[in-house]
This record gives sequence, C-alpha cells and structure tokens, in this order.
Amino acid sequence: MNVLILNPPAVDNVRIVREGRCMQRQEAWGTSWAPLTLALIAAILREAGFKVSLKDCSNDGISFKQLKDIIQDFRPNLVIVNTSTPSIDGDLKVANVTKEIDKDIKTVFFGIHVTALPEVVFKKNPNVEFIVNGEPEYTIRDLAMSLRDERPISEVKGLIYKVDNEIIYNEKRPFIENLDELPYPAWDLISLGGYRLPITNLPFLLVLTSRGCSNSCRFCAAGVFYGKKARFRSWRKIVDEIKYVREKYKINDFLFWSENGISDRRHMYNISQGLMNEVPGVKWICNARVDIVDKGLLEVMKKAGCWMIGYGIESGTQRILDLMRKNITIKDIEKAVKLTERVGIEVTGHVIVGYPGETKGDILDTMKLLKKLDPDYIQVYCCVPFPGSPLYEESKKFGWLKYNDWSMFEQNFSIINTPDLSAQEVMALREKMIKNFYLHPRKILKMLIKIRSPQEITFFLSLAKRYFTSWVKNY
Repeated sequence: MNVLILNPPAVDNVRIVREGRCMQRQEAWGTSWAPLTLALIAAILREAGFKVSLKDCSNDGISFKQLKDIIQDFRPNLVIVNTSTPSIDGDLKVANVTKEIDKDIKTVFFGIHVTALPEVVFKKNPNVEFIVNGEPEYTIRDLAMSLRDERPISEVKGLIYKVDNEIIYNEKRPFIENLDELPYPAWDLISLGGYRLPITNLPFLLVLTSRGCSNSCRFCAAGVFYGKKARFRSWRKIVDEIKYVREKYKINDFLFWSENGISDRRHMYNISQGLMNEVPGVKWICNARVDIVDKGLLEVMKKAGCWMIGYGIESGTQRILDLMRKNITIKDIEKAVKLTERVGIEVTGHVIVGYPGETKGDILDTMKLLKKLDPDYIQVYCCVPFPGSPLYEESKKFGWLKYNDWSMFEQNFSIINTPDLSAQEVMALREKMIKNFYLHPRKILKMLIKIRSPQEITFFLSLAKRYFTSWVKNY
C-alpha cells in the first residue's frame, strides 16, 4: 500500500511553516523548517510496512499541477495532509486533486485547525474524508493499517469522518505518554539542503524534546493538539538522535522542538550534560519561559552548545501579561534576559501586540522594555486568535474579529478590532516597534559583525529584504 505524506503547495507564493502551534510564513524566520511531524509519521508508516513518499511542496516550490503529476506517478492509496489556519483553504484543495485522479484515493488531514473546527472543514470541502483529532502519529498509522487490512475504521481512536453526511467522532486517542517510542524522523525522504539557518546559511534540523504544556496562556492553541501536560523524551534518546543525525547527515545545528523547551530543569540539565560528553561541538537553540531558568543551568547549556534561547516576553506591562494569563512578571523577564546574556547565550524576545485590553500606551511601554533589555533579536506578532485557543472563543463572543478570511490569520496581520485599538493601528505600531529595534545603527553594526564571508553578506541582504517586505509590512 502506497502512502503519500504532504506539506501542501503554497498559494500565491505564501510559503507557510506548518509545525504544531507554529503557523507562519517562512519570512518570519528567514527560513523554512524541516517537516518534523511528517518525517515522524513517515518513519512510523515505514516500520509498519507501507511504501512511503514525503513531499514538502511549500518549501520545494511544488505547485498543485506538479503535485497532480506526483500523485499520478506514485498512485497512493492514502494521502496525508498537514494543515495550518492561514493555509487551510489551499490545504483542503489536496482532497479535490486526489478525487480528480482517482475517487478511491483516501485523504486524511491533521493539524490544530482541523482538530478545533472539524465540522467547518467538512462543510467547506465535501471531498475531505478523514480528520485526525489531535496528536497525529498513531491515529494515522492505525487508519492506514485499517484501510490496508480492511478493518473497521470505527475502531481507529482519534479519527473523525463522515458517514452519509453525518460526522462521526471515534473514541479520543490518549496522548503518547512514552515519547521514546517514536522512531527517528525519516529525514532521508526529503532534501535536507533546503533548510538552512538565517545569516550563516548552515543546514539545521528539528529534534523533538517534549510535547504538551501545563500553562494557560489565552492566546495559545497548542493544548488541543498536544495536551495540557508536559511529556518528555528521555535525555538519552535525544542525545542519541543528535549523535545519529550528525554522523549520518553531517548536520551540526539543531532547533529543539517543544511547547516549552525548559519545562523541567533537570531534564534540560541532563540533555546538556549528555551533549557535552558525547556530542561536543554541536550547536542548538531552544525556547523557554522566563520564570524557569537560572544561572547554573544556563552555564551548562552554554557549554553544551546552546547559542540562543527564545523567550516569550509578550508584553512590557504587567496588566497585559496578567490578561494573557502568562503567570510571569516584568522582573522575571528582566532577570532571565540579563542572566542569559551574561553567560554568553543570545536572546530572541517574542512579543505580542494588540491583545484585547491593550492600549497604545501599553505597546509603547513594551518598546521601552525592549530598549532596556536589548535582546539580540525580536519577533513581534500581531495578536491572532487561532481556532483552538481560548482567545478565539472570546473574540467571537465579543465580536472582535475583523476578518473571516482564514488566510488573514497570520501574525503579520491584525484581525481584531477592540475598543482600545483598531487592527490598522496595531499593525502600524508593530511595524514601528520592529523598525525602531532593527534599524538602530548599533543593532545594524552588531548584525554585520556576525557576518564572516561574502556569501553570508549576500544571504543576509536577501533575508533582510524578504523579512521587511513580506513579514514586517504586508498590508
């Protein structure tokens, strides 16, 4: 049985990264991420005896016309489609393409959006047959095996489907408790040269460290996909995978992928010790909450190759942090950034603007905090109420949504009007915040100092152009 696994083609040349809660165009990071979840699904299906093909159409520039040719050549029995909110209308078109070729080809869609709004998805496109409810790997494996072995799909936990226009919800599948069960991703199925770090242009890959988050941030939709409890891969499994990938694929740079990279200090300490002892010279980055790090842990992480941490700063005013239910303080933010910079690890500060209740004065206070903190990089997002988040339901209830067009649910667009700020005002303030930060002469000089070759200069200038034209201002 043949199975085709897809990141669907880009629409209007907007290439969306689809990895769990991260749903943004490539220009947000100046790069694309290798499709970790797709590669995990591919590895699981190969172990179960399926013939598998994986296509990252968005990153590789594969059009819908070219995808049609791929399907005709490969003749899959099942097509697995990754989705995101801003790309959902284009993602669902894959079902139309498969039915044009062969009505017997089955399609299954997964992702936060389809998990949160399955009935909307089925109504939008009658050719959609199956939806995964939450964490995808084992539900997709069991669906494929049921189709191959002609077993009832009613027995597949975590599956949503239609029978005679009735939507059937199978028993919900428990989250994978032992993440060590998962095989190494099937990176051999894609061209790894297309996933490179900004500025240095070095190849990098994602490595899964944990899933789930027990925090209650109102803007986050990850809980419907990976749950509200942190689950960890063992440090042994993580270190072994990094060692394996470096030896097999000659890649030395990694992004630790999780909802919260340091949910447990001891877990991160053990990973760092393992890397120091067994994979010296490796380089990696992760994300973290500002209320979890301490000097001792940061020093060990630095020695183990961590060169950057992304912190969820979100706002420069305590009132807005409390409205978001971040459960952090401004003092937590200042302490974490100061400690991280002191040990020599670079900092990316992640900020949200336009949260309901936020005023222009609050956003200006966030600008002041960023100036005081002086992180190496910032990412500034418009507040977007993604389906699956508590903020989405709240935005519908109070009539804040300005657009119903899913393609506008990108964090470079503001799509909510509140009594305090219009969507247009939020986008203008976001642009001002980014330009004030990155176009300061001292920041430009600091960026240029990091460039070490003529090739890096060319790559950096191209990256900067795409960032400012497509991510900073695109309205």
